[in-house]
Amino acid sequence: MLRSRVGFLALHGGLERGTAELATAAAEESGASLYRVVQPPDLRWHVPSSQFAPAESEALDAFLDHVEVAISLHGYGGLRTSDDRWTTVLVGGGNRPVACALAEQLRAALPSYTWLDELDRIPVHLRGVHPKNPVNRPRLGGAQLELPPRARGYGQFWSDWRGPGLPPHSTAIIATLADFAGMKLARDDIT
Repeated sequence: MLRSRVGFLALHGGLERGTAELATAAAEESGASLYRVVQPPDLRWHVPSSQFAPAESEALDAFLDHVEVAISLHGYGGLRTSDDRWTTVLVGGGNRPVACALAEQLRAALPSYTWLDELDRIPVHLRGVHPKNPVNRPRLGGAQLELPPRARGYGQFWSDWRGPGLPPHSTAIIATLADFAGMKLARDDIT
């Protein structure tokens, strides 16, 4: 869905639970563009982000040509080396000023989480800086969020959640992403 110069990506929807739903909600709320891939429940195939080739997908090619800045949502099992495994979100991607500004806004919205935006502290395979990763292909690149299950509204922490709607942490992430995208859209010089 092409709407604005800021776009959300969810490349592993269905496989990384909640990522497509969060990206879709943030795009809807902000009026941003959206590209998502959602696997059916019986498929568990993790295609590395760097292997998503615009030449093989007209929709991805059009998305990357249309947007100037992207925000890609991914899920991971938590930072295994951290005591805060379930509340550590990795903020990677090639546009470091965008990634750091997004991390700062998310820190303010959810201070109980660790928003790790120092690349040298993020495991190499989760940094999202490969030049072929779709988040880095728009004119100004973008930021990649690796969200643990708790941030996506899953896991033991939310086992008692009965709604209505998504758990509060997920709702706060959507609102913050939408606000961030909206702020970027309002600026003449997206950076």
